[in-house]
Amino acid sequence: MSKIKILVVDDSVVVRRLVTNVLEGDPELEVVGVAANGKIALAKISQVHPDLIVLDVEMPEMNGLETLAEIRKQDKNIPVIMFSALTELGANSTLEALSLGATDYVTKPSNMKSKEAALQNVREQLIPKIKVFCRDDRWQKSGIIPAVKTENKAITTVPSKSLLLLLKQQ
Repeated sequence: MSKIKILVVDDSVVVRRLVTNVLEGDPELEVVGVAANGKIALAKISQVHPDLIVLDVEMPEMNGLETLAEIRKQDKNIPVIMFSALTELGANSTLEALSLGATDYVTKPSNMKSKEAALQNVREQLIPKIKVFCRDDRWQKSGIIPAVKTENKAITTVPSKSLLLLLKQQ
């Protein structure tokens, strides 16, 4: 079985390195490229042909939402997992990303000071989703989680203090 090819897009070199190290530690995954912003990512997509993209929401030059919109114009089915901080802005952006066609989202580690905790956070959240979206035909056919496809149209506002997003199973 061939490895799942991943493009990692984040403006933080520390986060790119962390995510790359975690993903490369799995024998089924291969990071085929990294990019510091959306413009670089769009150029790399045609060069490295990733099976999945891990995309930061907040970046300079071209943010994750703008990048996602451009990716969806080129390829409606490539899985894109948004990588977002647990902030009110991050929550709003994540919901918008899901409505624009993001496959799913993963929260960035909140405590980057503890390297092992950050590694474990990424390992536990990101790797299982990558494998599901790239190895499971149910997800590949639609390019988006079925519950998100239905439910994200109903989401219009985000509470100012907290966010609880529940997706019902279909």
